[in-house]
Amino acid sequence: MPVFQIGSLAIMVKWLILGIALLVGMLISRFWLLGTQEKEIGKKAFGQLTNSIFIGFLAWKGSLLLLDPVLVLKNPLSLLYFTGGTKGIFIAIIIMVFYTIYQLKKQVIQPRLLIHSTLLLILGTQVAYFVLALLLLNQHDIFYFVTSICTFLLLLVTLLIKDLQKVEFKKEVLSVNKKVAVITALFGLIVWTLYTNFSTEGMSSPMETEQFREVDLEVGISEGQLAPDFILQTIEGEELQLSSLRGKKIILNFWATWCPPCKAEMPHMQRFYEEQNVNNIEVIAVNLTTAEKSTKDIAPFVEDYGLTFPILLDETGDIGNTYQAYTIPTSYVIDSYGIIQKKIVGPMDKEMMEELIKNIK
Repeated sequence: MPVFQIGSLAIMVKWLILGIALLVGMLISRFWLLGTQEKEIGKKAFGQLTNSIFIGFLAWKGSLLLLDPVLVLKNPLSLLYFTGGTKGIFIAIIIMVFYTIYQLKKQVIQPRLLIHSTLLLILGTQVAYFVLALLLLNQHDIFYFVTSICTFLLLLVTLLIKDLQKVEFKKEVLSVNKKVAVITALFGLIVWTLYTNFSTEGMSSPMETEQFREVDLEVGISEGQLAPDFILQTIEGEELQLSSLRGKKIILNFWATWCPPCKAEMPHMQRFYEEQNVNNIEVIAVNLTTAEKSTKDIAPFVEDYGLTFPILLDETGDIGNTYQAYTIPTSYVIDSYGIIQKKIVGPMDKEMMEELIKNIK
């Protein structure tokens, strides 16, 4: 699944991969600076790179204010729980580019040195990201493989060329092309071997999958188990049974009106529901009514946030206990067979919900 859980923090795997890849890119740039420059000059150059990355991270977090100002103004804590997502990455990159140009104009360090070290950071990050994505995300396999090889080739050339502005640049490239070819070939062989081993583990045939669906499953709240059935009343007084939604993909959410991350999550859940409800996808939000200070707070909350998906009331607390919703929000992603595919503790944004639903049947 595309989400990694750390305590009550849910992180999309692609952002985790990007963070690891960025560290790899920084290490490559750092070692190159230490090996080719004087200590003080190398420290200054690496300091500029670190500042640029930090500014980019803040821009990524703050980009939510530009992309969704209404959400942030309504609930400022959204900036703590969420980022600008994929769109925010592009905003962060633009701001980092402007910051780098500003530093080049100041000429604190040699422009060609800053450009060279920045190029190494970018290429190193891309190589690490594409390789990890190939192994862990298992999507667009050929694209990631070919791109990782091409980027690794550029990284090697950039590492082996000592000065990008030398007159002998072409000659220097020709002198290292044999080394680059051999190392790139070995790199490609290693990556392909790892990918082959990773991608074949745990794979089952469609026939085995269908047979698995036909047998009786153990009821429970762990991944791979059949979600415990229940009947609860909606806020309108109607009864809804979980098993009656069999055939639909479901996000089952447990929440309360006083919960800050729940407040931040609800607008994302509503937007997700509005876009995905026509695709045989359902959102069920179970209010932990016994945890509320007053049940009179529920209806105004639903109206204030404009929630149109079913709101169920757990008036005895039994369902919350069954699903172990001790930290809220807690959500379960349930496939069309009624099987739990993922448990998420903590708030989710719309992009995360889309990724989770996209990866189940």
